[in-house]
Amino acid sequence: MTEMSADVLRAEKTLDVRGLFNPIDCRSLGVIKLALQDLQPGQVLEVLANRFQQREIQAWVKKFSHRLLREVDEQGLVRLYIEKGR
Repeated sequence: MTEMSADVLRAEKTLDVRGLFNPIDCRSLGVIKLALQDLQPGQVLEVLANRFQQREIQAWVKKFSHRLLREVDEQGLVRLYIEKGR
């Protein structure tokens, strides 16, 4: 079960897609999709991305009925916490 508080958000899995940015084939989105398939609905995936990937991932999450719980930008490293939908 995922534990959340005001300061802490725990993810069942962390995925680093920063080196996979390719706007033509959307490789990072395919890797995120595969990672979410390993999780149960309601579980959380932490995705490490860059600012260029951030908007692409935001749109993809919304389109496929997942939920973006939080985004943290740490000087170009973006952490996105995605809750798997049904």
